Amino acid sequence: MASLLNPRPDVSLLSRTLEPNNLRLLFGAGGWVSDLVQAMREDANFARSLRRGLFASRRDPPPLVPDEIFPPFRPLSAPALRGKRVGLVASGGGGALASLCGVRRALEEAGIEVSAISACSGAVLFASLWSFGFSADEMARFWLSMHACDYIDPGWAALARAGGRTLRGFGGLLQGHALERTFRARFGDATLGDAGIPLFVPAWDVDRNRLVHLGSIPTPDLPLATAVRIAISIPLFVEPVPVGGHLYGDGGVVSVFPTRPLAALDPALDLVLGVNCYFPENFDGEDVSGWRERSFAIFRASAQLRTCVSLELAREQVRLLGKRLVLLHPVPYTEIAGARFYESFLDRSRWLEYARMGHATTRAALERLGAVSTAGGDRVTSPPA
Repeated sequence: MASLLNPRPDVSLLSRTLEPNNLRLLFGAGGWVSDLVQAMREDANFARSLRRGLFASRRDPPPLVPDEIFPPFRPLSAPALRGKRVGLVASGGGGALASLCGVRRALEEAGIEVSAISACSGAVLFASLWSFGFSADEMARFWLSMHACDYIDPGWAALARAGGRTLRGFGGLLQGHALERTFRARFGDATLGDAGIPLFVPAWDVDRNRLVHLGSIPTPDLPLATAVRIAISIPLFVEPVPVGGHLYGDGGVVSVFPTRPLAALDPALDLVLGVNCYFPENFDGEDVSGWRERSFAIFRASAQLRTCVSLELAREQVRLLGKRLVLLHPVPYTEIAGARFYESFLDRSRWLEYARMGHATTRAALERLGAVSTAGGDRVTSPPA
């Protein structure tokens, strides 16, 4: 007779499906499919973006890159930030994190270089370039000038083979090899330890279901190209990456706003700019008040299960830095909500706009933060809510 400490190994599929955490996933999957169907029905551009991204070839030209990525360079005086140790933390959010190019530009105009960067998911595509000394303009041109097939590589043949084996061996629609090759072509065998600015990247150990922190300090010998590939490897969407006998994926599926590595730095940072391009402003949740009186009521409430854990963990990460953290929200939540998250990654047509949004938002924040306090002294003040 099986004991409570040693449950029966032959638990039925139905029993596993009805386990509470699996119900969370089922509701989440249902919501994702609903978002996708609605986006396909309401927005022809969305369908075209998916088709262009998933069936891209070298014959398809990259986006047209203008001569000027940003407005003319305007020096920004920020006397209250002189001598401060400034860090950067960035959420996930797919292509919306092209806004980091604009964040970099605003800091260049203020004459500020960050001391450390912590980023997850799509933010690593840009933060990794920053940590290796790319200017804002170079970061933007790196991405806007490449062909889509240099970072998008659907594994149609692998999917077909897995389909005949009840999906055995299948981990994601995209393989991730193209992105890794692109970074190796540019950086060779450079490792995280070679970064000029310390870079931290959370990763999800899929096999053992735990969060680990990669980075210039904890894993200096890990190739940069491998770390970038891991950062965007979301199972079902992008194949997880084998490292040391285990499979790793995007740590943003666990911790979408990774402040912990920056909070642990010694000496401590004076100011951390936090870029949120994934959740509503200030990590507020979506308000579905009155759900019981609406059609399909229970599904409206259960949709909250998709984000409740990630949101609360993000709020905990915010509290770790306290008043040292200044949150920036350069790209509206509506740009990446639901299935549009995938569109923002596959279609670069709006990345230039996102970069400029990041510049405008950060410059405005630095103008407030950099002003000398009227009370005297040289302290950093948070912008008004």
